[in-house]
Amino acid sequence: MKNTSILILTVFSLYGCSSQKKLTTAPPFSINNPSCQQYVGGREESGTGFILQLPVDVGTGNEIKFLEVFFRGHVLESEIKEEGENLWIICNYKYTGEDKKPDIIMHSDPKEEVGNQPPGSINRENADFPFDLDKDEAVVSYKIITEDPHNSKVAYFKITGIKEKPSLIYQ
Repeated sequence: MKNTSILILTVFSLYGCSSQKKLTTAPPFSINNPSCQQYVGGREESGTGFILQLPVDVGTGNEIKFLEVFFRGHVLESEIKEEGENLWIICNYKYTGEDKKPDIIMHSDPKEEVGNQPPGSINRENADFPFDLDKDEAVVSYKIITEDPHNSKVAYFKITGIKEKPSLIYQ
C-alpha cells in the first residue's frame, strides 16, 4: 500500500511540473525601470484601464520577437515601440464590462426570476492563467529568431519591481 501511494504521488507531481511554464533566468535582453499606470476616462465611453511600459535593452547580435506579457491575471499583447535607440514593450489594457455584476431580475412571481445566477456560481478568476504573480510582477514570453524558424522555442522571463505611477484622469 505504501509503494502504491508513493507511485501515485510521484506521477501527480511529475504531471503538475509538466503543465507549468519554465522561466528563464538569463534572457538575452534586460528590462530596467518597468512601470504601470492606471488611467480613467472622463466619460463612461472613454473607459478605464492601465498601460504597462517595459523599457528593453536588447544585446547586439540578437533578434528577439516579444509575444505576450502576463500581468495581473491578464494575457496582454505586446506592442513594440522604438524611440531613437530605445525599445519599449507597451501593453495597453482597457477594462471591459465583463467585471461588472450581471443584472438581477427581481419580481413578485418567482418564475420571472428564472434567468438569475445563484450567488457564487460565477467564477471570474482566470483559471487558465499559467503563473502565480504578485501585483508588481509580470512574465514576458519571447522567441529568439534563428535561421530555422522551427528551431526557436518560446521562453518566459519574470520581471519584478514594476513601479506604479500615479493614475491619469482624463476629463
